[in-house]
Amino acid sequence: KSALKKIPAIELGLSADTEIADHLKELSEYTFLTNSDAHSLPKIGREYNIIELETSSFKEVLLALQRKEGRKITANYGLDPKLGKYHRTFCEICNYTASNNPPVYKCEICGSDKILKGVFDRIVEIGDQQQSVSPSHRPPYYHQVPLEFVPGAGKKTLNKIFGYFGTEMNILHKASYQEISQVVGFEIAQNIILARKGLLKLSPGGGGKYGKVKKKEKISEDKNLLLNF
Repeated sequence: KSALKKIPAIELGLSADTEIADHLKELSEYTFLTNSDAHSLPKIGREYNIIELETSSFKEVLLALQRKEGRKITANYGLDPKLGKYHRTFCEICNYTASNNPPVYKCEICGSDKILKGVFDRIVEIGDQQQSVSPSHRPPYYHQVPLEFVPGAGKKTLNKIFGYFGTEMNILHKASYQEISQVVGFEIAQNIILARKGLLKLSPGGGGKYGKVKKKEKISEDKNLLLNF
């Protein structure tokens, strides 16, 4: 326990976010980090933090993690936790990801208890705060849906859009609907913007498999909405 007190920060992981983790009161004193989606070159930097520093040094980063001398994390950017590989409980017999309210202890299909418990299910199970309560030092968490999850965004489309906008972060957070649609067309641009606004339905991940973005069937009804982004 004494060693734990020396740890200033905790990595949230792909399958949780600030709202989920802050169901655990014991985590309130820790700084949250979002760095976990960095297991291959295309994914490095896809989850990241905005850090307020005076200079770029390890000492300054440590001060930010400790929230000392004005240094701090000012924003977390990470996947929507539903897309994480271990967000919900998963049945190893049926290869089925739970959809019932958490926590789930047995497979909803076959009744087997041979399951991989999801992060969300586990936090609901052990959380000591029914409502998520974030401390005053907690920065905002911005959800991202990576372009590879966006319906219609295949390899050729991604190469084309990267060639125009440069980075995935420019596309996910800065480019307007009109700018994107001029490069890749209306439907894909719509999906990117709706993902940015959290308006696409997601199928949760589990058992080591990423979640999925459901393709939106109706398109024209959203056109006026999208022109504002």
